Amino acid sequence: MNDSLHAEAERLLTVARIWKLGNFGWLNAYDADPAHIGHAQWQTDPPIDNPMIFNARGTYKAVQPEPPEWLKTIAIAGADFEGLMEAARMSMGLLLLSIDAARGKEFVNDSFFDLHRMSALIYLATASERLRELFIAAAFRQRQEEYNKAKSKVHGEPRRKFSSPFIEAADKFVGCGCLSRLIALAPDIVTMRKERNILVHEIATEIAQRERQSHAEQSGPPPPTIENFQALKAMQAAIRERLARERDSAIRNLSDRYSLLVRVSNEIFEFENHVRRRP
Repeated sequence: MNDSLHAEAERLLTVARIWKLGNFGWLNAYDADPAHIGHAQWQTDPPIDNPMIFNARGTYKAVQPEPPEWLKTIAIAGADFEGLMEAARMSMGLLLLSIDAARGKEFVNDSFFDLHRMSALIYLATASERLRELFIAAAFRQRQEEYNKAKSKVHGEPRRKFSSPFIEAADKFVGCGCLSRLIALAPDIVTMRKERNILVHEIATEIAQRERQSHAEQSGPPPPTIENFQALKAMQAAIRERLARERDSAIRNLSDRYSLLVRVSNEIFEFENHVRRRP
């Protein structure tokens, strides 16, 4: 059953053109995609090519010298980002399954839709934080906490502001084209993060209200009559139409957020590779 659900979720994600993160970066099996060169570099030239670095409980010690903390931060934040993006994508797959299962039903009462939508929103917003953490380690060889606590300001803005490290890096690494593209994308990430808080609050409130309404209806349903049934059918038809519009809009919104993070991560991966490889 799990395999069947996974296969159907993958099919629906493919139809919706929501690709795995690892699919970006390549025109074919051999040629890198110039439009997503950062992803190709991240996959073929990772900051640390040792999977044991991510195993906190492992006792294995590498023969080669221990990598510096800033490089480990890049590798760990990058792995977290990849995992969060896949979690968000699978939440969108489950959301698409929920939408598909509801089509044509007379009565729609699907609480899983809101749960999967809320999960995807949270995963995507958290993924954006890991990207910022990765970037700070690459540009300034600091942890995000250290960078945010610094008293100095960036063009009059506090360092804890989401876009501050990108703007500061542009002053430090003059002529790096990926930084100008990254700065142009940063406001969209900020908007996405702000909307996340609002949407999660709204979705959670809707879930709670629906639960209370369900209990109220169970306590005293009206006696069944033909008139009641016809009115209920008309109401359900209107609800189905409204939900179809809302759900199509929700999946487009999540897909746009996912695509935005793909573009932002491409610029950050390209920048990381550039500064790590420069003399």
